[in-house]
Amino acid sequence: MTRKPLTYRHRLRATVRRAASTLQRAVSSLGVDARPGQLLLVTGGGEWAVKQIAIALQQEFRSLYPDAEVLDFLRRRPYVTRAYVHCLCRPAFFGGTGTPELHRSNSLVVSWLHGGRGSGHPEMEAACDQLERHWRRVQQFIVPNLTTRAHVLACGVDPSMVHTIPNGVDTSLFQPAADRTERMAARRVLNIPEDAYVIGSFQRDGLDDGTPKHVKGPDVLVNALAAIHAQRPVLALLTGSGRTYVQRELDARGVPFIYRWLEGSDELVQCYHAIDTYLITAREEGGPAALRESMASGVPVVSTRMGLAADLVAHGTNGWLADVEDADSLAKGVIELIERPHLRVEYAAAALKSIQPLDYSVIARRYHDEVYRLAFR
Repeated sequence: MTRKPLTYRHRLRATVRRAASTLQRAVSSLGVDARPGQLLLVTGGGEWAVKQIAIALQQEFRSLYPDAEVLDFLRRRPYVTRAYVHCLCRPAFFGGTGTPELHRSNSLVVSWLHGGRGSGHPEMEAACDQLERHWRRVQQFIVPNLTTRAHVLACGVDPSMVHTIPNGVDTSLFQPAADRTERMAARRVLNIPEDAYVIGSFQRDGLDDGTPKHVKGPDVLVNALAAIHAQRPVLALLTGSGRTYVQRELDARGVPFIYRWLEGSDELVQCYHAIDTYLITAREEGGPAALRESMASGVPVVSTRMGLAADLVAHGTNGWLADVEDADSLAKGVIELIERPHLRVEYAAAALKSIQPLDYSVIARRYHDEVYRLAFR
């Protein structure tokens, strides 16, 4: 099939596009942009927790940065200059084969959520190599917990540039159920028996092909649930993508569970209202988000001692902590809550007080006052 020759109009349009692109590059090299001082919140792509954080911050920053924009990657604005850029996770800047090109007129903040040397993952080791080489390109860093701070400092970053500020939570959305009637209504929607003791697990801990993500601890989750169910009958409520491994293993061990695919945040709130305890078994996390959401929802948490849990949870006061990979201790914590209902009430009440400083309105103000004022001046 022969290709039709380009018409004069087509050639003219192509020439104009090339000229516009050349002009944009030239203007960018001079440090000129149509929207100087704009805040860009870069998520690293995907519909996951970081995207939700970006959207929440965009709402909180309406008065300070009214034209704040949420981007998946910087390449969507390749010629941006004189902007305030906040990469909200490591892959948004220190990911892939190299750091993205960014004009020197931009001011840059990077959130490094978790991960450091010795993880055993080639991608993380490569990111740490980039961090060691290129950290001076960043004005300020944000880490969500003290463990991550230690990982970043181990890569040679100047300690004065690293600020420990947890990720936020929407406490107007995630709240305790008003009463037993609301809890039972949530259970009916999910087909959960009223008298069941329900343990929640709402995160992505595997790949779509069923391969478990080691860092999330799905094997520990299965072992802990099996140990609990061997002593007390329980029901697991699962949500989130990538749960094939957990469902398969729970089936094999005879642990009953319900899996629900959620369409929105309102359904997630309903899930928190339906459970008695939330179980976190990760080996490493920046948070996780479920920790903050559970505490804000009045759900007692049993967690491994990692990520934000290690900083925020006081063992025996506002939650239960176990060493990483210690499924027996995690099971003991849940059984303690089953047998001593008053502890669930005490943990939940203390957790509600602990979580208030993590409301997005507070965290956004901390970003501005403690970090942005230094990075974007």
